[in-house]
Amino acid sequence: MADFIDEAINTAEITLEVTPLEDNCYKCDFKSKHHEMTRNITMAEGYDAPKLGNLIYYYATEIQHYEDCDDILEWADDNGLKPGDADTLKRYRQLDQDHRDIRLLLGEENYQGMMGALAISQAIGNAIPR
Repeated sequence: MADFIDEAINTAEITLEVTPLEDNCYKCDFKSKHHEMTRNITMAEGYDAPKLGNLIYYYATEIQHYEDCDDILEWADDNGLKPGDADTLKRYRQLDQDHRDIRLLLGEENYQGMMGALAISQAIGNAIPR
């Protein structure tokens, strides 16, 4: 996992308790010195239970895109979704809740540092010739 993700997790003292449910679904209880959040996570067939660093990285990249969009119209368009569809609105609202909970879980300063490091990491990755 990226060092900046591990650093953010350690700074916030985040722990993850994973409880298997059914059909590759897991109840994930995140706790930090700032906040708690629970999410049900479904993994693709053949993958093991979710790992803390991978989940935080996933949320960071999803939230980064959410923050870059002005509104649901832009977000839906970027994702090839119909903005008036009930499932699109549900996904967007969940992303809004994830955004708030991750910020609280990490603490604002730590969250800003992690998101800045993510952007730098992506810029460096994009600059390296392939």
